[in-house]
Amino acid sequence: MTASKKLKGLFSQNTGSNAKTDEKIRFCTEEDIVDRNVTLPSPQNGRIIALLQLRTLSVHPFSFPFGKNGRVRDALKMSFRYALGNDDDSVLMIPQVTEQGSDRTEGVVWFVSKTEIEEAEGRLGDGIAFWPAPLAMFNETEGNGLAIWNSESGTSGMLFKDRSPLLYRWTPSAENSVNDLEKWFVDYSLSADITIDNIIVAERPSLSSRSIQKAGSETLKSLRGSASLDLSTKSAYSAKKLESFFAAAFNTARAAVFLGLLFLVLSAGAFIYSRLNSDHFEDVPFEIYKIAFGERSNSPLASSAAKIKNLGAGGTNMSMEQTLDNIAAAWKASASSGSLKLDAIRYGTERTEIQGTAAGSVPVESLRDSLNKNGFNAKISDIQQIPGSGMRFSIGLESSERSRPK
Repeated sequence: MTASKKLKGLFSQNTGSNAKTDEKIRFCTEEDIVDRNVTLPSPQNGRIIALLQLRTLSVHPFSFPFGKNGRVRDALKMSFRYALGNDDDSVLMIPQVTEQGSDRTEGVVWFVSKTEIEEAEGRLGDGIAFWPAPLAMFNETEGNGLAIWNSESGTSGMLFKDRSPLLYRWTPSAENSVNDLEKWFVDYSLSADITIDNIIVAERPSLSSRSIQKAGSETLKSLRGSASLDLSTKSAYSAKKLESFFAAAFNTARAAVFLGLLFLVLSAGAFIYSRLNSDHFEDVPFEIYKIAFGERSNSPLASSAAKIKNLGAGGTNMSMEQTLDNIAAAWKASASSGSLKLDAIRYGTERTEIQGTAAGSVPVESLRDSLNKNGFNAKISDIQQIPGSGMRFSIGLESSERSRPK
């Protein structure tokens, strides 16, 4: 194990005479807001970030092999099901993306009790963003260290590694709470072979509002993804709706692009063929439509337009009861159901999806084949390897009646 290096000290209040801060973003503690110790900007003229001692907060790093925003939340729900429990409405999940490319997304995800956040919103009012208090000390730790925040409402600490939050813990305020919490983090770092480069302790009663403002502003500049971080309920629900919108928009846009290309092929084919053989010009659109869709139409261009219009109208054409009955029948008929575990069924008028885990790809393919024999057109939409514990899969379902050529 790597020995822990410690450069321990109290957070400095020496902000410098020429220190500049962003006056549009105001960092303050819960006590400052309740006691009105500082002048706060209005929601129209700036942003208020309250530094809270959160009892139920936890933070977890993540890395996914894709770059689509709309898939991050679903992947996090599957990866951290143990943190969300059976009812994810009682726990807020706030992703903080720190790096994203075309085929990779990295960051951390914050989980906190919805009840605790609602209580804080009741005390402080609406329109205020929430951060865990030790996060404001990120820049002081230089991205690899431990920040401890001590106040009357408790003692909380946050461990940072590779310029990203790694671990958070809160304890009730007591005489030796700072030393006890520091020892807990040091013991953890030794067991996990993590080096703590320095330890910063912030004693709330001795901190000026200016030093808090400077620390928060510097963290905002140096911590990737922090500009959009907000643990309030409003922010959590807004992020959830935005990601759902992007996911749906991407799928619709992809289908629209395909049919748009089909229009182009129909038009180009008709033009080229008319130049080569004007005697058979009228038959070209009908022949291209039959090749593309496997069916005949008396008006191929109108039929293509109707398919675009009905993109969002497709679905399982089954009631929820019928869908569940067919899934149950397929599950019983699957030769490999014993090596499968079903985690979730997402029923909707546009799409039904089942998610679960399996020992390997063979049981997943067996379940797909069984679903195809029980009223569905089933396709494996996602399958990922879980280190040391099999595979995670998703299967999309459509009614076989709707998929059948007419």
